[in-house]
Amino acid sequence: MLGYAQVVGTKQDWANVVTNVSMINTPFLAWCPMGKKPAQALYLYQAEQYKKPARNSHPDGTPVVGSTSAGDQRVQLTAVIQYSTKAAAVTKLTQDYGNNAAIPDELGAEIRKQTKELSNDMECAMLSAQECRVGVSGTTGYMTRGVPNWVQTSAQSVFPVDPSQYPDSVQVSTTTTGNLKEDTVLDVLQGIGNKTQSNETVTAFCGPNLRRAFDNFPVFTPNTTGTANAGAYPNPVRGGAFDRGIKRYVTPFGFEVDLVTSWRNYQLDSNGVFQSGTTYNNYSGLFLHQSKWEFRWGDKPQWTTKPYVGGQYEAFCESVWQLVCWSPAGEGIYAPAS
Repeated sequence: MLGYAQVVGTKQDWANVVTNVSMINTPFLAWCPMGKKPAQALYLYQAEQYKKPARNSHPDGTPVVGSTSAGDQRVQLTAVIQYSTKAAAVTKLTQDYGNNAAIPDELGAEIRKQTKELSNDMECAMLSAQECRVGVSGTTGYMTRGVPNWVQTSAQSVFPVDPSQYPDSVQVSTTTTGNLKEDTVLDVLQGIGNKTQSNETVTAFCGPNLRRAFDNFPVFTPNTTGTANAGAYPNPVRGGAFDRGIKRYVTPFGFEVDLVTSWRNYQLDSNGVFQSGTTYNNYSGLFLHQSKWEFRWGDKPQWTTKPYVGGQYEAFCESVWQLVCWSPAGEGIYAPAS
């Protein structure tokens, strides 16, 4: 009798699907308000602050003097575009005769895949310490400034932010993870509240370990990392599910914080090299007001097929985009190096 293993001509059983482990969620890109199309490589705009309060008592019968201009504290900010590309190619035999069980169109599948990868490139750039750059034709490309480099307490190397638009030092914390406690975050949030004196909701794009820390904060007293505060944590079982996912943090400063898990924080280092699992990546938090940010499309991703010259089919994608920070003064960051 002929055994199964000896049968000649048995068709292979291939599933008609290719599974990708990464679904590439881009929460910051989805959150950021969309603005108008850039007209040039550089976008110039103005920011200001209210003057600090002062004792205001005027003697009766005397002329009013000491006038100031409405534009006394206006300063210029500059945002830069970024030109991003992708390229796809597949050989003629692969495209026309590959007969893949899951992918009838190899070039089309690669285009769809790389379009998703492009959005991931953009998300990582915006959430990493990327400084803006003016491109040099044929040598270097234009780059937009990432959130961490907008929200800093010292001058940037290119198109530096005016000191009047710096966040206060308390708004940018580098406290080590070993000393992270609820007061660490409360100090940042209090600094934001003191600067803005606003009840606008803050969105915190948190690395996964910082999200876990928010879940654990109610277990400990705010100013310690390991002293149990018995009974402070409410029953985490809700509707039959064990719920340890705190989504909103209500501050004592008049505003709330929406917590968003971000896997892309600091995933590109200052040289643009991908890094994952670092302390910055896992523990960092970007505390942002939606009204102070804008994403601008110059050209949305568009694919163009190159002329066929034999041997392979090729296509390329171009996209021009820009991140704008209307004012970094009221934003905050937790970014521990260790």
